[in-house]
Amino acid sequence: MKNLISKNILAAFGLLIIFHANTVAQEVESDSIVNSKNFDLEPTIGKKDYDDDGKQIKYPRIFGGLTFSRIDWGFSRLIDDGSFTLSADNQFLDYKKASNFGFDLAQIGLRFNDILKVYLSTGFEWNYLRLKKNIILDTEATPLSYADSDIQYDKNIFTSTYLRLPLTFELRSRKNRHGDRAKFAFGAMTGILLKGTQRLKSEELGKQKYKDNYNLASFQYGVFARVGFDCVGVFAKYYLNDMFENSPAQANVNNFTFGLTLGF
Repeated sequence: MKNLISKNILAAFGLLIIFHANTVAQEVESDSIVNSKNFDLEPTIGKKDYDDDGKQIKYPRIFGGLTFSRIDWGFSRLIDDGSFTLSADNQFLDYKKASNFGFDLAQIGLRFNDILKVYLSTGFEWNYLRLKKNIILDTEATPLSYADSDIQYDKNIFTSTYLRLPLTFELRSRKNRHGDRAKFAFGAMTGILLKGTQRLKSEELGKQKYKDNYNLASFQYGVFARVGFDCVGVFAKYYLNDMFENSPAQANVNNFTFGLTLGF
């Protein structure tokens, strides 16, 4: 899992570096030259909610297009009926590490004024559980089932992949003398299950990979918040729905994630 997450992060930062530098805009107004430098860590194709050339913006302003932003990378914790300790029925899901990674690829919204904007975006999100126990999840069973294995796995990673669709309300402060702003965003998120995957690695069998929905929730929803300065911040997400469906023993097991966000 560590290698998988590292590859995702390196790819994300590589794309950010490519798009990082913007040109320096210059305007001549009343025989005076105004220099404007914008280093954009949120590369966007389409209409933006700001003006690259430093021109005055008229509000309200509709914006939207392709983007590569709100790159979240952090930790996950399973919550079982309100507790971070898994119940006896769910001990097979006990994990060494759990993480969350995601980003947005498209957006459309409305900036009401210099302080407030609202937008709907879409992208992808992955949740990773590095399982402690040597188990193999049943790809055919409903409710969720598993079998104990005699093999000692070096890696046993259970992954869920979702198309995410957050609705965001974002507030920002006025610019400081360096042109940076503090930001606060919150909203509701939904997600559509794309696939579930179990990846195994052992000396005896090498690498194995199985794909199924594993009774994962076909539709997830929750709330989130981000706080940051300029383009960097922290995030927290709480998924209100059960992580699994049609699986009574896993009722009231949901997910909480938190970590760093970039391109915010």
